[in-house]
Amino acid sequence: MSWPLAPGDSVRVEFWKYPEGVLHYYWEARVVEVRPEGVLTLLPQGGVFHHVAKGRSVVLDHDAYVAFFPGAWYSGGPDVREGRVLEYYWNVQTPAEWTGKALRQYDLELDVKCRADHTCEVFDREEFWAKRALYPPLWVAEAERAVEAIFRHMREGRWPVLPPGEPLPWMERV
Repeated sequence: MSWPLAPGDSVRVEFWKYPEGVLHYYWEARVVEVRPEGVLTLLPQGGVFHHVAKGRSVVLDHDAYVAFFPGAWYSGGPDVREGRVLEYYWNVQTPAEWTGKALRQYDLELDVKCRADHTCEVFDREEFWAKRALYPPLWVAEAERAVEAIFRHMREGRWPVLPPGEPLPWMERV
């Protein structure tokens, strides 16, 4: 499975909340790479991240790369400033769907952040546990498997993971 995207294309990235069916956050990205395993997008420094649920928009002070893997229950990639990896941010989600204008998925609360040296931690587990009864059972099982898949992805250094670097403190997130 692949999406009809090519380097240079503009794409809107949307994360929705379930079961409410409301837009949680979004951004406008540029496709920088297309491979058989997925599509790498870039929200460049100066780009705007819109967190609808929190009523905030943030102008990025770094480049945010996010890879989407067709059929995968996660997406993510490195946050980079001046060629240096700040950290990796991975979202656990339903598989991304191409709407013709946007990559759309449901956010499943769980997030994995990894330092530049590839050490990783799971975040927002309590939010996932609080909502898991609302999700279809398949989503719960896939979300839990996705966390392990992300750890494996980082251990194996698979695309778009870069070679390990010097770890930095966790970034502030919206």
